Amino acid sequence: APFAACQAQARGGLRVRSAARASPSSPSCGSFALASRPQRRNARHLRGRGQTPSGVVHASSEDNNGGAEEATTAREREGDAAAVSSSSPAPPSTKWLAPAGVALGATLFVLSRVGGGVATLDSLARESVPLDVALSNGRPSVVEFYADWCEVCKSLAKDSGKLKSQYGDRVNFVMLNVDNPKWAEEVAEYRVGGIPHWEYLDAQGESKGFVVGNLPPDVLAQNADALSKGGATKLPFVRRVANASPLQAPSPSATVESTMPRDHG
Repeated sequence: APFAACQAQARGGLRVRSAARASPSSPSCGSFALASRPQRRNARHLRGRGQTPSGVVHASSEDNNGGAEEATTAREREGDAAAVSSSSPAPPSTKWLAPAGVALGATLFVLSRVGGGVATLDSLARESVPLDVALSNGRPSVVEFYADWCEVCKSLAKDSGKLKSQYGDRVNFVMLNVDNPKWAEEVAEYRVGGIPHWEYLDAQGESKGFVVGNLPPDVLAQNADALSKGGATKLPFVRRVANASPLQAPSPSATVESTMPRDHG
């Protein structure tokens, strides 16, 4: 500020007084003038030769240059980020993953319950018409006596499933598990000695005949077709027995809870 005041005085034509009169604590315009004249002459001389005076700092120029360099660097960083963003592949859409997962889970569940689209003993037992309903709804019935351990029963389950799909709207298909004490009376009444045992009942619940064992699918199909026609139509195959699995008595050491099969079969 003192130096600026001295410059203002010099422009106004005022003479600078001796530096000896100046206050010791406040430098006079003379001291600034005496100290700055050689520097100004040197600066003019150097600028005339196209050089920059030593010790002279152009703060505003350096600040401007520094700001320009920072702005350029910032723009370069933004450009690099934009280039990386544009070159990176867009993440795959996930909006269809949840519905697809639900559909896949439902499909796998259905296939697991029906043995991959083929009927099993378990699926036939779950879809079985209750015996009391079958004896009272006015339809003929195919009553199959089976067991979970019966290999012949397992091998013919798919054929029974096909017949149920074809005639299920006209004929009751009933599954009774011989290991369930609940059906002991029916096992004795129909003289079940081997399984699988198919008992054919008319619409009034009276027996029209039976077949037992590992029979050709055509035998089961023809009997189901004749039964579906009702009336006095006779079954083409009755009292036919072939390679049946004999009934097995429960193990004496087995508990009632461990040997009790499903209640509906």
